[in-house]
Amino acid sequence: MVSITGLFRTFFSLLAVSGGPSFTSATIDDTVIREAVILINHQTIVFLENGRESNLALVSTGRAGYDTPTGTFEVLYRRRAPVSSSYGVRMPYWLCIHPSGQIGLHQTFQSGTNTLGTKRSHGCVRMGQITASWTYYWLKVGSIVRIQAESPRRVSP
Repeated sequence: MVSITGLFRTFFSLLAVSGGPSFTSATIDDTVIREAVILINHQTIVFLENGRESNLALVSTGRAGYDTPTGTFEVLYRRRAPVSSSYGVRMPYWLCIHPSGQIGLHQTFQSGTNTLGTKRSHGCVRMGQITASWTYYWLKVGSIVRIQAESPRRVSP
């Protein structure tokens, strides 16, 4: 049986080889509602536009002792490449979602690209470079970011 993480890795490795789509042209449009949903149990981020899936990717959330908080948040501010005051590392495509300023979405380090899909961060949501860049320009300040421990269960009709 193929795991969902295995499928994502295969898809994203093929995407990387092909050069992938051009996400840098994503623009912010005030007529649509854009949000992101992080599914911790699948280490996945799902992007919704007007309630419909627009994109998805693997992420890395908080490891043991550094759990990523669950709940509904919003993008409070964006910074292109700030340096973490706690860890002294650059966090490209930073989207702050927590009032403390300590939790957000950002690009993973080059060494973390191969560990997307596993819990590795200090509480933030780490993304690959293409996803982080696209997310930075696609979400706007005020966009909703929901972090869920488990995927919602679908009820059959």
